Amino acid sequence: MSNTSNSEAEKGSKFWMQKIVNENSFKARLEEFLDEKFLNFFCPLQAEAYKEYQLKETKIISEVLGLSREGFKERFSFWPTNQPHWDSIALSADGKILYLFEAKAHPKEIFSKISAVNLNSIEKITNSMRTVFEEISDADEKNFAAWLNKYYQLGNRFTFLHFMNRMTFPKIKRTVLVLLNITDDKTYIATSKADWVRHYEEIFQEMLGQKIPPPNVEMIYFPGNISPPR
Repeated sequence: MSNTSNSEAEKGSKFWMQKIVNENSFKARLEEFLDEKFLNFFCPLQAEAYKEYQLKETKIISEVLGLSREGFKERFSFWPTNQPHWDSIALSADGKILYLFEAKAHPKEIFSKISAVNLNSIEKITNSMRTVFEEISDADEKNFAAWLNKYYQLGNRFTFLHFMNRMTFPKIKRTVLVLLNITDDKTYIATSKADWVRHYEEIFQEMLGQKIPPPNVEMIYFPGNISPPR
């Protein structure tokens, strides 16, 4: 989801993410998928006009990661100052697992390319993403171009996930990337679960040399055509 404006959405992945975070019945359905009860969501909260956070948000640094500002800068030096906005950020009930969400309502939303213009930023991003590509992908070297110019958003999410799980933090013990895909979305463009699965298999094959996601990635296919449990 690339639209990070702070407003109430009426359709698509932004709509569903806001519903999941702010309405208990939708949240309960997601918790069933993740087999994780009592998730503590930090964004996008209705009380904050649905603001989406970067990890450098002060309360994420202190309350979630347990770091000082300087400690955060040191650990996240692999990336430029301007970080990804996450569609949602949540903690497990025990505070040990950090969940980072990337929501999509249609496969076309997955396609993106690097947009940085500062040469130093481009170099830092490229070097960090290449490091992760070389460590987690069995794809041919030429396939790295897809990380930058075809599936950039997904590539940078994999990069953050990988670096974060290599670090130690005072509070969290593990980071999980949740790819939340809306099936049969009645608010936007309907995409079946089968089409989603096939689409991701093709993407993972190109990015990783295999049809399955890397470790610590949860694939969720959230129904967008039925009412949540009450």
